[in-house]
Amino acid sequence: MTAHLQVRYKARPVHSAVRIGYFALAVPLIAALAPLGRAGGFRESTPTIEPRDDAGEMTLMPDDSVEYAEDTDDAQDTDDAQDTDDAQDTDDAQDTDNAQETGEWPAASDFFLAHGDAGKRKRPRGGCPRSMVRVRDYCIDRYEAPNRRGAKPLVMQSANDAVAWCSTHHKRLCTEGEWVTACEGDDRRPYPYGSTHVDGRCTDDQPWRQVDESSLSKWPSPEAKQHARMLYQATPSGSKRKCVSEVGARDLTGNVEEWVVRTRDHEQDWPYVLAGCYWSGCYGGGKPTCRSTNDAHGPDFRFYETGFRCCRDAAQPK
Repeated sequence: MTAHLQVRYKARPVHSAVRIGYFALAVPLIAALAPLGRAGGFRESTPTIEPRDDAGEMTLMPDDSVEYAEDTDDAQDTDDAQDTDDAQDTDDAQDTDNAQETGEWPAASDFFLAHGDAGKRKRPRGGCPRSMVRVRDYCIDRYEAPNRRGAKPLVMQSANDAVAWCSTHHKRLCTEGEWVTACEGDDRRPYPYGSTHVDGRCTDDQPWRQVDESSLSKWPSPEAKQHARMLYQATPSGSKRKCVSEVGARDLTGNVEEWVVRTRDHEQDWPYVLAGCYWSGCYGGGKPTCRSTNDAHGPDFRFYETGFRCCRDAAQPK
């Protein structure tokens, strides 16, 4: 943006002469100092670019250089009531229609890369960073990892990956009880947004695509990554604006299936379970609810729709 400044002068002979004199003295001085600037005598202040905050082996696509900007602006981090205001809640179908074709959202190649989490460097809000929401005595990420609005949720993540990533960002993997409570709210609603399923409210109605498990089992080979991209149908975090729970956590049901620490009885006794089903609903054809779980897999299991989000204890007032 070019700023045009218009300076108006009044006819004041004495003051004008003084100004002209100062100007005449300043020109030679500027000319004399200019070579110093070119030779490095003066250093221009440049912003510091922080290194990418990847978590070791979690960087599954090291050639991917796309970074997501942090939502640090107060104007962007509006209150939950404003986020879901009818004036701002345009039709969900319009929110994501042709998103990749128009370039509005990051390319689908980003959803394997463990980008830095938006929870860092946020000022506390009710004992939680602004990128998290308060639920009783703990905080839960607003969005699925990497917990960035508009980012493609991570997939092909194992429970062990999730634990390591959350730990790297000074958080922990949510427990099953914490996840369910954040989804149901105080009224224990079966869906994060209410007592009745609403078609299109969350990303849980995408058509199922044929899976070649032999290709995915070769992860992280190029063949496996290409197949995972073909299967990927998650929507960018927060794009389904009405898919939000009472506490303000988004995309809890549908989108990507989320690893949690098992705290309830299940047929299998693995230490982790998957919650919330995914973008094509639940296996067997049911619609995802706040209590939908998959207990069939161990902590090393990863699949084309498995992701997570993190929790942490809320800060106590001093």
